[in-house]
Amino acid sequence: MRIAVISFLCMVLAACASTDMGPNQKKVAEGYYDKGLSYVQTNDMANAMAELHRSIQTDPNNKQSHYMLGLIYFRQGKLQDAEQYLKEAISIDDRYSDAYNALGVVYSTQKKWKEALRAYNKALENKLYATPHVTYLNIGDMYMAQQEYAKAADAYRDSKRIATTDVAILRLGDALSKAGRPREAVVEFQEGVKLAPQNPDMHFALGQAYLKDGDKRSALSEFHKVVEMAPQSDSARNAKDYIATIEKNPLQQNKKK
Repeated sequence: MRIAVISFLCMVLAACASTDMGPNQKKVAEGYYDKGLSYVQTNDMANAMAELHRSIQTDPNNKQSHYMLGLIYFRQGKLQDAEQYLKEAISIDDRYSDAYNALGVVYSTQKKWKEALRAYNKALENKLYATPHVTYLNIGDMYMAQQEYAKAADAYRDSKRIATTDVAILRLGDALSKAGRPREAVVEFQEGVKLAPQNPDMHFALGQAYLKDGDKRSALSEFHKVVEMAPQSDSARNAKDYIATIEKNPLQQNKKK
């Protein structure tokens, strides 16, 4: 499963409030967190975890350290530990959308769909949430895993509405295609190639959508572009296979629009 939350592992989060800690002690805890984050950024997870645990020992209400530990444990495949630390972060701040989003990913990984959707919706309740498009991507991925393609398309469209990104368009087009709506997929991928004309994956996806919609000529054009743009890529190798297959059949057999 594609998990958009991982790309936000190194985000610096807002400092949490605490009423029962002295300012110096809180500052020390934040320093441990900052040091742990620097280790995360260099992929030194052992030292990162050590610093984050020191942060929590110094200030148990440092939500950032709980959250970051939850992400690290998720990355290590320790889902129960990840859930524990993410829930602790939420208990400190019940509007902590990043933690709800990450918790939803943990549940999705375990195919606990109801719990995942509940966590994602809690993330979206906070109107000040900075990255709701990420949660919508994760909701779409959850529905894709269940082969509920129409619902996935709706979620990806919500993500695209907030932030028009290559990822959102690629996933939206894929969901539409799998939902049996290739012409809508073509429209999305056409927008995608305008947004990112040098993205070979977008051209490849557009080629596939054209082909599924019966437009062999346009599909062939897109597959040739992929081979020209990224000849050593997996997309190019797959595009060559499509080209060979299409060229065995007369292009005049295209479905009329």
